[in-house]
Amino acid sequence: MELLMYVVLFILNIPIYKWIFRRIFDDVDDLKQSVKYSLTPDIISLFRRRFWKDQFGELKLSVFYFCCLGIFVIECLVLTKVVDVIFQ
Repeated sequence: MELLMYVVLFILNIPIYKWIFRRIFDDVDDLKQSVKYSLTPDIISLFRRRFWKDQFGELKLSVFYFCCLGIFVIECLVLTKVVDVIFQ
C-alpha cells in the first residue's frame, strides 16, 4: 500500500520536477555537462582551468537533486500523516 502511494506521488510530481529543472538548467545539454563535471575529479578540473565552472555545475546538480528529493520527502510525510488520520 505504501509503496504504491509513493510511486503514484512520484509520478504526480513529474511536472514539478520539470519546473525545477527549467529554473536551474538551460537545457538537457546543461544537465549533461553538470553530470560530467560532478564525475570529474576536482584536481583534473583545476589543471584544465575549469575548477569554478566545475564547482558551479556540481552545485546546480546538487540543488536540483535536493529540491526534488526534499519535495518528495515532505509530501510523503504529509501524505502518511493524512492517511493515518483518515484510517484511524
